[in-house]
Order: sequence, then structure tokens, then C-alpha cells
Amino acid sequence: MEDDILVSKAGTIERCCSRAREEYEKDPATFSEDLTRQDAATLNVIRAWEAAIEMGDYVIGSARLGLPHDEREVITLLADNGWIAPTLAEDLKRTGEFCRAEWDYQQAPLPALVTIIKRGLDDFRDYATALMSGARTTG
Repeated sequence: MEDDILVSKAGTIERCCSRAREEYEKDPATFSEDLTRQDAATLNVIRAWEAAIEMGDYVIGSARLGLPHDEREVITLLADNGWIAPTLAEDLKRTGEFCRAEWDYQQAPLPALVTIIKRGLDDFRDYATALMSGARTTG
């Protein structure tokens, strides 16, 4: 049986990634000039990141993998314990750096947001799939 918390977080991640993509794909040529769409995309990337970290925290606690001290360590613990691939972990950490810059009220560069939308959102899906798959095999 699938864990309701993991299913819920995976759903949140999927919705947030879809919304971020939707804002960019409305018209990629005007995305750099439309602050409202940039804000909506950024917010959804941050929400996906937060749901991914909450999902990771849940798995770490359930599997007793340790006590992470920050978001990067959540990703590191999951990779070190075989829940996600090391390359996926590194890509996710870069997305986390983008989110951290936004949280600290520093303007994250627009090219970073566009790169995350074009390539990084799939990392969230892969991450959620890996955690749910791993939970089914250990649960």
C-alpha cells in the first residue's frame, strides 16, 4: 500500500511543476518581461522544493537514516543511502540554491529560473518517483 503522505507530497510536486511550466510556456519570448509570470513560476518552483524536502524528511525519519540539519543534507542523506542517484542529488541541490536565494530576498537570476523550468522540473518528478518506489520496497 502506498503511503498517503508520500502520495500527497508527490501530487503537490506535480501540480507545482505543471504550474511553473505553464507560466513559462504561455509565451517563452515574453517571459523575461512579465514579472507576474516569473513570480508565479518562481513561487511554484519554491513550493515544489519545499514539498520535496518534506517528502525527504519523512522518508529519512521513517527509514531512520539520520537527522539532517538543512535542506542540502536531506538530499545528501537520501543519495548516500541509495534512495536517489547522486547525479539527481547534485541537480536538486542547485535548484535548492535558487530557492534559498529567493528566500533570502536576493534576486535569483532569471536564466537560472528558465533552466530549472526547462530541465530541473523533471528532477522533481524523478525524485518523487524514486522515494515512492523505495518506500514500496522497504515498507
